[in-house]
Amino acid sequence: MSTFPDRYREVSVADVDVPLEIEALRALLTSRPVYRRTRYIVVRHGGAAALVEVITTTSTALFSDVAGIRLLAGPQETAYVHRPELDTGVPSQLARAAADVPDARCVVVEGRYGHVSFLLDPSPVRLHVLDVAPPWPAKLVDQVERVLETAEDLPAVLSLPQVVELSTLLPVERSPHYLLQCRGGGMEVPGAAVSYLDEVPPRADWTLLGCARSRAIHDFLYGGPVPQIDTCPRTLARGIDVPAGEVLLIKCCLLEEHIETQDQTVVVPWGASFQHLRDGLTAAVERATEQPETVAAATVEQS
Repeated sequence: MSTFPDRYREVSVADVDVPLEIEALRALLTSRPVYRRTRYIVVRHGGAAALVEVITTTSTALFSDVAGIRLLAGPQETAYVHRPELDTGVPSQLARAAADVPDARCVVVEGRYGHVSFLLDPSPVRLHVLDVAPPWPAKLVDQVERVLETAEDLPAVLSLPQVVELSTLLPVERSPHYLLQCRGGGMEVPGAAVSYLDEVPPRADWTLLGCARSRAIHDFLYGGPVPQIDTCPRTLARGIDVPAGEVLLIKCCLLEEHIETQDQTVVVPWGASFQHLRDGLTAAVERATEQPETVAAATVEQS
């Protein structure tokens, strides 16, 4: 499991004149008090960094003596990165930085506002986000990223977009006329006429490019059979193999005010609000953590 401080104010940064080794660090850090909120110290020396947890004698005084330390990650395991665009108080933003240095057990990030925090043994929830486009950017992918920008109360989540372009669903032998759900997506089909269901055009000999809800609307408005290419994310999701311990997030227009979960899949409404997405992300985290652990916890050296 990842280790992440509750607040970056638990993290102190110290440049030291001793090697980043347990005995030298213990001798130095137990010789001086620390601020009462300090739990972790990022120690730096000679361009390298390590992560230490301090064991204090009290938490009520303004400053506390250090009774001992744990070396959580040595300099060979620690990467110190500067990412001024990231808020280090949000686990998912730290996970984004950690993904860039996959060989590091501990990723220390100096981010927005100059704040420093870390992710130890990064193991974010890997969330596959399946969406269709246009419109661009793919709406569900974009909304998930926006929610994760401020989700400081959720564990680290790494969004893995899987965007299906609607044009790739069309057969080589194109229909001369396609009926799309709405004009808002801005999709065009070269060499074919395009109409939009939400504009209720006169009935024509077309192929519907849409999902179950658009088919129901078509049948209500026009009746009779219509050739259809199914664009429903539920249908498209059947071809995706989600690895154990990971989760798939999709949207469906048959849902309006609730989310659904089944096995490794979380479904939110097509027109999901940010609250729907928060609920969906919470459910995805729960689904991921309910699955068997695949990564063993790393050992730490103790004083």
